[in-house]
Amino acid sequence: MKNRALSIRAKLMILFSLTILFPVLIIAYVLPAYYTKLITTETEKLTESTLVGLTSNIQYYLDELERVTTIPYNYNEVMYALKIRSAGIYKQSDSYTKYKADYALYNTLPSVLENMHKEILGTLLLPLDGSIFYKDSRSTLYKARTDYAYQEQDWYKEAVKANGKATFVGVHPQDYLDIDPVQSVFSVARLIRDMDSRKPIAVIMSDADTVVIDRIVRQLISNDSVVVITDTNGQLVYASSDIPSETLKELSASSSTVNYRGEPYVQVSKTVPSSSWKVTSLIPQSRFTDKVRWMHTTGLIFASGGLVLTLFLFLAYSRKLLTPFREMIQVMRHVQRGDMTRRVDIQGTDEIAELGSALNRMIRQLDDMVISEYRAKLRQQDAEMQALQSQIKPHFLYNTLNGFIGLNRRREHDTLDRAIRSLSGLLRYILSSDTNITLAEEFEIIRKYADLQSMRFRDRLSFHFALDEALEGLKIPKLLLQPLVENSVVHGFEPCEHPCLIEVNAALQWEDGRSLAVIRVKDNGNGFEPAALPSKDRVGMRNVEERLSLSYPGVSTLHVHSAPDAGTLITITIDLQEEGYAHEHHCS
Repeated sequence: MKNRALSIRAKLMILFSLTILFPVLIIAYVLPAYYTKLITTETEKLTESTLVGLTSNIQYYLDELERVTTIPYNYNEVMYALKIRSAGIYKQSDSYTKYKADYALYNTLPSVLENMHKEILGTLLLPLDGSIFYKDSRSTLYKARTDYAYQEQDWYKEAVKANGKATFVGVHPQDYLDIDPVQSVFSVARLIRDMDSRKPIAVIMSDADTVVIDRIVRQLISNDSVVVITDTNGQLVYASSDIPSETLKELSASSSTVNYRGEPYVQVSKTVPSSSWKVTSLIPQSRFTDKVRWMHTTGLIFASGGLVLTLFLFLAYSRKLLTPFREMIQVMRHVQRGDMTRRVDIQGTDEIAELGSALNRMIRQLDDMVISEYRAKLRQQDAEMQALQSQIKPHFLYNTLNGFIGLNRRREHDTLDRAIRSLSGLLRYILSSDTNITLAEEFEIIRKYADLQSMRFRDRLSFHFALDEALEGLKIPKLLLQPLVENSVVHGFEPCEHPCLIEVNAALQWEDGRSLAVIRVKDNGNGFEPAALPSKDRVGMRNVEERLSLSYPGVSTLHVHSAPDAGTLITITIDLQEEGYAHEHHCS
């Protein structure tokens, strides 16, 4: 057994072993990604448990605010005062009734509100008669503005729309107070309704200091995290840091990570049950990646070393490994263009050399097969074409001589003499050795044939010809159209009693961006039922179909449309662009 060089497989195995491919992939990518995912998951779980406590604390203050908005229901005198004010009968009431109503709103209700939690800043009560009552937990000096459009505010409209249920209002300025500077608060608003009639009598809103949320957040969340609270509409309620609008939109989309100030952050969310506010903690992804940075550094070192080593080995072996393949590709391209003389010259005994030798053998065998098949096909096609053409000549002569017999019987000797002279000229044209002629030459043959028939039938038969100049050079088999014209004379015109017109035209048409040669032979004779045509009368038609398919295989069609007493239309269509065959081989 002869010695063989290392195979390509062995060379590739050695190459990738030297570059330490798998260790590099594991150290540089798999392990850091695994530990980053592990740390991220653990941090998300820890943050989620922290958010549980955060949402509970926020829920506590919201519950306190919500409880404040129900206080009027606990005091009948307060409800009575609101009822007579909203009904518009306060001003017409007697002094005692006014005293009771004012005492409930200016003394009873404020004294109850004084004992609220210190973070509850104040309570705003708005009876429907337009009067305003405000109790500030911090100082009695703060008063509500009388020139403020309360009923135009979103929180007022939402409270009315909620029809008695608590409405949670996000962080907003207390611009309805005479206070400088204006402070930001979050609130709970509610529509107060009469217990008996269920009619609205007032709107109450209780405010809490945003310091409450900020203090809760600072106690539970680390400094590098960002806490964002949004309402049910995705509007910002609170943020421990400035939040760009783009980041707020990403939070509404509920994606796993968001972009905050150009860096990716992982988001963990919890919902406050009563208000459906979403509390989201944004954790910088760098917190996780920093912990595995040493793995990335080690992997980068290994990857860089492997890359340098791989580059060196490929440069050392590229000429030996790649040059033979390039040579084989060039040879195959020449073969594809039809050049069978090119061969591959590869030295050696390995698989590449064997592949080159096999390619050379394949090219030689393919060359022999193509030459033999091409010659056989040419011989076969030429024999078929000559056989079909030979069928036309006796068929044509038979029909023409029958016409001469008719002229002789009618003793039209002068006409017969001219017809015989025309036939001799036509036969010289037909019996030439050419098998393919131009469409213009075929039209010339048909015109000579038409002259013969016109002398025979005089005014009873007329012809019309139209040939597009663009198709004059189109190559077709000789006598392709003459049998169709002859069929129109014999089967369409001769049996009918009225004068007939036979039209032959060829035009270049465009359909779906493709150029088509459309040839039509039409007569207004008797017509026929195509399915009922006897086989002996289809000699010319069958001959045309076969010769057309031999000359234009797959790119031509022949369609016959005829009906009794309606004439006959024969349409030949040739695609001039299909694979470039018709245009290149038949329009030269």
